[in-house]
Amino acid sequence: MLILALFVNLFHSQEQENSYKKLSALFNSYPENDERAMVYVNMYIGKAKKEHDFNKVIAGYEEAIYYSNTAERKLRYGDSAIVAAVKSTDNDQISRAYLGKGIIYYYNIRNHKKALEEYLKAFGYSKNSNDEYLKNKVTYHLGMVKEYLGYHGEASEHFIETANFFEKNMALKNLHINTKLNYESGYLNSIYRLSKCYLNMKLYAKEDSLIDIGLKKLDTTDQHSLEYAYFQKGKGIQLIREGQSAEALKHLRLAQDILNHKQDFASLATVNFYLGKLYWEAGRRGESVKYLIKVDSIVNKFQYITPEIRASYEYLINDAKYSRNAEKQLYYTNQLLKADSIIINDFPKLSSKIKNEYDTERLTSDKKKLMKENHIGTILYLCSIAIGFGFIGYIIYQSIKKEKELTSRYDQLKDKFQNYKEQSEKLNIPEDSGNEDKLNVEELIDDQQTEQESTKELPSTERIEEVKRNLVVFQEKKQFLKKNIKLPEVASMIGSNRTTLSYVINDHLDTTFPEYLKTLRINYITNMMLEDKKYLNYKIDSLAEMCGMLNRQVFTRHFREINGMSPKDFMRKRNQELDQQ
Repeated sequence: MLILALFVNLFHSQEQENSYKKLSALFNSYPENDERAMVYVNMYIGKAKKEHDFNKVIAGYEEAIYYSNTAERKLRYGDSAIVAAVKSTDNDQISRAYLGKGIIYYYNIRNHKKALEEYLKAFGYSKNSNDEYLKNKVTYHLGMVKEYLGYHGEASEHFIETANFFEKNMALKNLHINTKLNYESGYLNSIYRLSKCYLNMKLYAKEDSLIDIGLKKLDTTDQHSLEYAYFQKGKGIQLIREGQSAEALKHLRLAQDILNHKQDFASLATVNFYLGKLYWEAGRRGESVKYLIKVDSIVNKFQYITPEIRASYEYLINDAKYSRNAEKQLYYTNQLLKADSIIINDFPKLSSKIKNEYDTERLTSDKKKLMKENHIGTILYLCSIAIGFGFIGYIIYQSIKKEKELTSRYDQLKDKFQNYKEQSEKLNIPEDSGNEDKLNVEELIDDQQTEQESTKELPSTERIEEVKRNLVVFQEKKQFLKKNIKLPEVASMIGSNRTTLSYVINDHLDTTFPEYLKTLRINYITNMMLEDKKYLNYKIDSLAEMCGMLNRQVFTRHFREINGMSPKDFMRKRNQELDQQ
């Protein structure tokens, strides 16, 4: 009996331990998209199902959406939340569930038309609700997707409605701090989105007024750093329109820091586009292209494009033409054609304004011409003949194709290392242009120190620039060649700390410490082989030892990742070139 009593007590104790509150505390300790939390989330859902508590079941599925790390899984849990909400027969819960699914389509899948469908369902269920916060949240998201799709007039009406609601309620007394922050965030986001509508409607005076209101209310970034970045971005774009390039740069760079830290890549793509545009117009083509390539990287990774950033590809095509790089010109032409196809599909109201029919015809013509110049048509023709000659012909074709690709890659590497020092210093510190009329980022950074400069969790701009300069010294002294060097050791070498150095490398150099280190090492040894032919006779093990890598396998893998070809192929192509001289 004693054993049974102990077992019963243990069972009740475990039941108590697995209360909703304690389970919530367990999974709340994990960051968003961390699947490790799902163990406790599933326990939460299982407990709610067992107790037939639909509200808790729905809450559990909402947590599952938050912690799932793929869009497909999020969508599956979104559907489960809708099923549970329908069973509850609570219109507010059904509205929230459809809203949640719409948010997944909008932010995670980037299918804005599907998002609009779900938002409209949510709106239908919320119309007669007494929950005014829910109704305005749905209205805000409806405005978001309509603004994205180009229906700026309709979207502006939604944002005016939600801005009025959130502003009125955030002024109420005795609000819980979290409730107050939610109202403030709702208000700030509403007026920012409204300013974007006015921008697209060319109502610039109204847009400027809202940007100024937002910046005035956000005299600190402690609580609303993301919204602060949005208004800094808006101010930068406004100043570009007014011809104040230097001031615009200051605001855009400040927005860039926060958006990088917050990983808001959609907004970051827009900031990078305008930074690229600023540098281009200032005659700093090299700096411009760095930012425009970042836009392309975001487009590729997230399949995100808007008419606003579409022009990035026009600049990149012009740069490729200027550099006489037919391969890049063909690539960016293809990217622009893809962008236009997305815009035609997603932005029916705007597609005619960018003359897509003309652009598509012109770009397609350019693409055919480039393909002909690059002998792609000839290669395809030879490939068709090779089929007739059988397997031997196929092998010959593959060999020629591979050799041609190697030659092309080798030529690119040679061009890259003609100015190795500049290429190895992958720091975002612009050179002195020697012209006061052109942009000088260092001067702007040194002269600017306002209360709006950074969030509490971010290092100061001066500290970031100091770390960058010290990294240049670290590179110039070839300290990266030391074997088994770790992040804390490098931080100590440059007079910094692990956290700050990691932040600068991740958020300002757009890389990780291992990637940064191996790129420096491979660039160093590649440059040595280009500069002095004696290194072409070294064994792979010796080359690995020289650049601080552990063994030939690691060296070969990293060399191929960075240079797009194996060390042996590179050495062979270099020897061929030297023999022809």
